[in-house]
Order: sequence, then C-alpha cells, then structure tokens
Amino acid sequence: MNDLYKMIKPYLNQTILSKYKFGYAGEVYIESDKFDEEYRRYLSILEKYFSIKKPFYCNRNGSYYSTDLIVTTDMVKNIALDAPIILNLELSYDNKRYIIFSLAEYMLSCIAKLVGVIFSYTSLDVNYYKALKEYLIDLTDYITRIIFNEELVQFPLLPLGLIDKIVLDMKKLNISHVREYSEMDNILIMFISYFALCDYIGENDIIISPLQGAALIPPFFISMQKYTTVMKSCSGLVGYEYVRFSKYDKDHYCELSLLDQVHLLSAQYPECTNIILIDDNTGTATTIKSVKQELLKYFKNISTCALEYYWEGKICKSDYPAFQLNEIDLITPLCYRYFKILEEHLEFLKNETDINFRYDLVEFSKINVIYDKIDYFSYINTNCTENSIKTRILNIYERIMEIIKILS
Repeated sequence: MNDLYKMIKPYLNQTILSKYKFGYAGEVYIESDKFDEEYRRYLSILEKYFSIKKPFYCNRNGSYYSTDLIVTTDMVKNIALDAPIILNLELSYDNKRYIIFSLAEYMLSCIAKLVGVIFSYTSLDVNYYKALKEYLIDLTDYITRIIFNEELVQFPLLPLGLIDKIVLDMKKLNISHVREYSEMDNILIMFISYFALCDYIGENDIIISPLQGAALIPPFFISMQKYTTVMKSCSGLVGYEYVRFSKYDKDHYCELSLLDQVHLLSAQYPECTNIILIDDNTGTATTIKSVKQELLKYFKNISTCALEYYWEGKICKSDYPAFQLNEIDLITPLCYRYFKILEEHLEFLKNETDINFRYDLVEFSKINVIYDKIDYFSYINTNCTENSIKTRILNIYERIMEIIKILS
C-alpha cells in the first residue's frame, strides 16, 4: 500500500486548484480587479455563466442550478458554441483558463442532470445513456488537463442533434424538469479524495455510484487515474456504472427497482469483478449498505466509500444515528455539508444582483472541509477495535491532512 500515492504525489504540485478560491458549494471565485475589464468587454457571453459577488466574480449563477429541461439543454448548446469563441479571444491566459474551467463545470453539471433522467426511463436509457456516459469521461478528461495546467485545447465536442433528440423524446414522456444539481459537484473535494484514496481505488475494476448526488465522482476519478498514471504500468479502473437509489431523496424515481438494476449489471460483469461503491456523502450509511446488500447477490468483491461524513453525529445529539466505523471500508475525515446550510448558500449563488460577498475575507478558507470539533486521530484510536480498519482509516486521514497542507 502507498505505492501509487507515492508515485503520483508530485502531481499535487502541478495543480492550479491551489490558486483558486473555492466556496461552500464548490463554486470558484476570482477577484473583481483581475476579471472586471474582460468581463464587461465580453458581457454578452460571460454573463451566462458568472455572477458578481463583490469583491469577486463567481463561476455559478441561477442558470447553473436551473431545474428546467429547456434551460439545461439550451445551456449545453450555448457552451458548445461559446467555448470555441472564448478559446480564440484575446484574454489573459489565467482568465481564459478560469472561464474554460468554469464552462467545463457547467457542462458536467448539465450532462449529469440529463443522465439522471435518462437512466430512470428504459426507453431513454437504451438510446442515450451510453453516449452521455462516454461524454462525461471526455469532459472529466478535459477538466483534469486544465487542473494540471496543460495547454488549453479544443472543448470536447457533443453533437447538438443528439441533445435535440433527447429533448424530443423527453417531451414525449412529459418530462420537463431535471434535478437541481449533483451534490458532489465540488472539484476540490473530489481532487483531494482521489489522492487520498488512490491506492484503494486502484485495486478495483469498476466504480459504482448512486445517482444523482455522486454522478460526477466515477468519471472524474477515472480521468484522474488515467492522467496521473499515464506512461506507467498501473492496473486499475476500466469503467463505471450507476444505480438509481436513495433512502432519503424523494426524487430518485426509476422505472427499474434496485434489484433489477443490479441484475442488469450482473449480465455485463463477471461475479469476480472488484467493485468499489462510492457515494457523495453519508449520514447513517443506510443507502450504501442497502446498495451493497443487493450487489452481493451477484458479486463477491465489493468495497464501500463515501467522500463526506456526518462527523458531528459522533459527538452531538442528533435525530438519527451516525454511521458506524465498521460499516464502510474507506472513511475520510471530510465533513458532511448540511443540506439546510447548502440550500441557503445556493440561494446566495442564484442571486443575480450585485451584492456584497458573504464570507469574512479574513476567515475565508479555501479548504474548510475538516470537522475541527473532534480529535479525529484520538477518536479512531479509541473507537476502532479492528486493527486493520484503524490502520486504513488513519492512513486516509493522515494523507488528507498532508494533501491539504500541500494545496494550502
């Protein structure tokens, strides 16, 4: 263990993420004085994707969080047309990179929303799921190259006729709305998590994640693995799949039951396939345990993981029991971002007016993702009775602290 992490650790020094200011929802801010002139010069394009949060510009606005099918698909078309224009504009390189990074995030969000709907209807799934799933990899390959400061190249192409067909078929099913967002659309958290978990992830053949919250994790992790192990002999992930299931999300409708979904997966992969089941966050671990239980009916080797955890539940009284240390294989110290707080923050991001920035600039932290009211190291040592579990959890904890130190 630790061989892959040691090999790819130098890539941490190549990332541009340490230069960006990330917010609570994964949004990225740029100082007004660095962006204002170019923003106003190309207002007709850039106002589609950015909002003014003085003293910053923010790379999300109300359109990013739209639930309207037509707004979402129009955004896909806009990005496909605007990205080549922006790549050819006379802009400072740093600003151009920030804009293209942001457009790639928009496209990821829009395509993930469409995948969530398409997966849920068998008539849509058979026609469009494979194409959009492959395009997600193209997008995460692209944004990974940006993250590691590669030269900006042509934006991934998506046939606009495909989008028109999707809209037409969705309208036939009376579908007019998509999900507001995928919870784990936070590039920084996914980036940190990949490096922390890379050795364990590399032991598996495929990632399976629940839609919708974790939609972006599998393609991003696969792209990260491809990029950081290029030209090196390294076995690892060969694909990813989704299931549509949640114990808490009332909007997780799917024509097929979880058992039927898993049965279809069993026809595609042998019983001996090494699977890592990754969710975006967990409170009780009920969703993860439920999905694993169904997967075990067809597959032997399944590891489980979430990127964020309800650590507050370990020291605070709550309405439901927090996850148990022996219920999930790969546990990080990353803190679950409360939905109520997140929803309040999203309302701030959707606000199109020029309003003052809500963070205290003195206390603003680019990586405020560790729950600091618990002595994590002592808690694990005290509450883990199984040495192998303790070693694994503490290894991930120490690695994340190291990664955050490097990025800071």
